[in-house]
Amino acid sequence: MSTEIYFFSGTGNSLVVARTIAGSTGGTAISIPSLLRRRSIATEADSVGLVFPCYLAQLHGIPLIVEAFIKRLESLEGKYVFAVCTYGGFGPVNALPTLKNLSKLIKSAHGELSGAFSLRLPMNNLDYDHIPVPVERNQERIFNNAKPKIAVICGRIAQRKGTRHKLAKSLLGLLLAPMYSMMRRPIEDSLKMAAKIPDDSVLDFRELIPLTDNSIVVGERCDGCGTCAAVCPVGNIELIERRPVWRHHCEMCLACDEWCPRKAIHHWCKSIGKDYHHPEVKIPDMISGTSRRPKP
Repeated sequence: MSTEIYFFSGTGNSLVVARTIAGSTGGTAISIPSLLRRRSIATEADSVGLVFPCYLAQLHGIPLIVEAFIKRLESLEGKYVFAVCTYGGFGPVNALPTLKNLSKLIKSAHGELSGAFSLRLPMNNLDYDHIPVPVERNQERIFNNAKPKIAVICGRIAQRKGTRHKLAKSLLGLLLAPMYSMMRRPIEDSLKMAAKIPDDSVLDFRELIPLTDNSIVVGERCDGCGTCAAVCPVGNIELIERRPVWRHHCEMCLACDEWCPRKAIHHWCKSIGKDYHHPEVKIPDMISGTSRRPKP
C-alpha cells in the first residue's frame, strides 16, 4: 500500500504536518506548487492525501492553488482519500466549511473524501483578537496540544479510517451556515479594498484574491536579497532593480512577509510586528517546493 501526501504551505505549518504523516505512514510528501505546470496529474498511490491551510473559510476555505490542483487530478476512484486542513483560529468556523467544500471538489474528481481531519497550529498573522470565542494563544501550548492530535490523525490514516463524529460535525455545519452567509459580504468588501478595485465590481473572490497583492507594501529596509521571490510558492514575485514586484497571482499565503529576513514586507492582512513561521522549517525547505512561473 502506497501513500502520497500533496501539500501547500506558506508558513511551514502544513509542510511539517505533511512530513509527519509521510514519516508515520511510510508515504511521500509532495509539494503542490512543484506540480503547477502539469495540465493533468496522475497518481498510482493507493492512498492520496491533501494537507493545506484553510483561508477565508466563510467564502471557500480552500486555497486557489489547492483547488486548481484537485481539478487536474485524474480519477481518484477506488482510492482512500484524506485531507488535513490546518487552521489558526476556531475549528468549527475555519475547518468545517473548508472540509465540506473540499469533499465536493473530491467528488468532481470521481473520488470520496474518506478522512476529513483538521489541526490547529499558530495563526500566520498571530492576530487572535478578532476571534469571538476564547482560544489558546500561547505558541508552545498550541504546539503541545497539536502533538497528540496529529498522532491520532496519522493512526487513522494508516488504518484507512474515516472521519470521527461525522454526523455531529455535519449538523454543526448546518447550524453555522447562516453565520457564514452574514460574514461573506464584509470579507468580499475587504478583498476589493485590498485589490484596489471599485466597490461595485462584480469580480468574485477567486478573481479578487490574486489582485490583493496590490496592497502589499515594501519598506525601506528591503535590500533586494530576493528571499521573497524565492519562497513565493507560485512564482508571483519578480525583482526589478533589486525591488520586489508582485504579478497578481497572489495566494494570500503571507510567505513573502513571514520569511523576509529584513522584515521589510508588510502584507495588508497581517498586523505589523506579529511575525510567524514554523520553527522547524527553514528558508531552503520553502524554496525547494516552489514553482517558477514564467515571466508574462
